[in-house]
Amino acid sequence: MDDSYLYSTRIQNTFDEDQAEILYLFKEELTRQPKFQITLINYYQGLPVSCPAHIISIEKDMIDVDVAPYQAFTMKDHHYTFIRSKILVHDVHANIQYVNISKRAATLRKLCYVEIMAERRNYLRLTLGKPQNAAFKTNEGLAKGKLVEISINGACVQIDTPCCLEKGEETTLSFTLHNIAQNENYNIRTQATLVGIDGDAFPRRYMFITEPDKILDREIARYLLQRQIEILQEIKVVTE
Repeated sequence: MDDSYLYSTRIQNTFDEDQAEILYLFKEELTRQPKFQITLINYYQGLPVSCPAHIISIEKDMIDVDVAPYQAFTMKDHHYTFIRSKILVHDVHANIQYVNISKRAATLRKLCYVEIMAERRNYLRLTLGKPQNAAFKTNEGLAKGKLVEISINGACVQIDTPCCLEKGEETTLSFTLHNIAQNENYNIRTQATLVGIDGDAFPRRYMFITEPDKILDREIARYLLQRQIEILQEIKVVTE
């Protein structure tokens, strides 16, 4: 799964030189503190999952860590994690070489300094459990697709056909949300501005800033809360 939209690289010298520096810092700290503690961060369905972990050993360019089951589950699902430590100049993105939930173990490699862009958002953006119908107006008519992500002031719609809407243009966005508690759907219609298009080929993802009124804002907030609970329950079931 492509996770590059979550971060921006912060290369200090070259990738190899930065990785060598990160490994050196961790090795030095490990000699002072056996099982040196770091913090791992992942985004599961858009929800941040962050737990402490301990570095067990470093061999060549790979780091073995002791991880919490919750974290191991999210790492297994997405094959990446972010490392945060006070000894680093930036957070670090790492690929997952190996992870085992029951053994609470993981091996990390390909270390790179990054800034976690997801942390700069004003609102939490979650992935829908099941994509819902969505549509927005264009000069050529109605573009139809699926709502795949949502926040209080934003939405991401995936479409499979060409669309003439350009970045910066305003439109009316309509979509359906499922009320998890009441097991029913309700329709939302709001003004929106296209701020980004992700993907060179189809399907493409169209990212919008939305302007829901107070009533719709409350409905979206209720959905996001229910969705957070649903995601946490999913992680709990798998890791217990």
